[in-house]
Amino acid sequence: MEDKNLKPSTRLRQLLASPKFIRGVNIYDPITARLAQQIGFDAVALGGWQHGASLCQPEPTLTMTEVVTDAHKITKAISIPLKVDCGAGFGEAVHVTRTIREIEATNIACIHIEDQVFPKRAHYHRFDEQVIPLEEMLTKLKAALAARRTDLVLVGRTDAVHVHGVAEGIRRGNMFAEIGCDMVEVFPNTLEELILIGKEVKAPLVYVNSPGSRKGRPVLSWNQLEDYGYKFCIDSTCVMISAMEGVRKSLQYYIDNGRPPEHVATDKEMRTYLESLIGLEEYYDIEARTLGLGKHAI
Repeated sequence: MEDKNLKPSTRLRQLLASPKFIRGVNIYDPITARLAQQIGFDAVALGGWQHGASLCQPEPTLTMTEVVTDAHKITKAISIPLKVDCGAGFGEAVHVTRTIREIEATNIACIHIEDQVFPKRAHYHRFDEQVIPLEEMLTKLKAALAARRTDLVLVGRTDAVHVHGVAEGIRRGNMFAEIGCDMVEVFPNTLEELILIGKEVKAPLVYVNSPGSRKGRPVLSWNQLEDYGYKFCIDSTCVMISAMEGVRKSLQYYIDNGRPPEHVATDKEMRTYLESLIGLEEYYDIEARTLGLGKHAI
């Protein structure tokens, strides 16, 4: 039985300590997070790609304030753990320390810090990746670990495989674990690299499925990832691509026909579901008790 009184970070640590594979997905706002929780995901993640896209901004331009503020809105809507993409920590060690302080003031369960340069380049999205030297990255991660005052889960992420090869990615992943990171993300380019990383990195591994990736990074099932030695899977694009595909088709129908699509116009069940999802019934109950409303409700 799920204990909803536990902090999300503590719940995530319990999941890490259990034999259970952690079933996650990336979301981009409170309602998509709550939907994922209701459907049964163990955790959700606010990834940089979807978060930036939801603001009509490329991920590298996001600020620490935007990330923390928007992530906090999400934690207020859910009880399952939220992992947040904190990019390169928003600067050097002193800035990483500030990032940890701000994150810990919310109910965020987990963050990752990556070895991309800061400021991050827009060409990252074209896989023109630029990573910092290992010692510089270790300095950042040690600063993050030293700054923690809670049981916030810290993930060390490396993009070094694409730049320096899989051996360097594995070396960095193991170094991140050695200095105290709770989980590690090593981004492979191929299935062969994915399998090798699962064997060679001695830490709980996070994998990011990336449907539609121009790089062609493998998209695997949870069962496959677990078999290859991974602990936690999230998904960088599924929610936004699915949402935008549906919205675009409906809006195109509207502009072409001057009215909403029939399935939208007549779908009272989905409207009722959304009202339930946002908790409207609770507010009906409060008004009924305090104002006597509801006697003439339809």
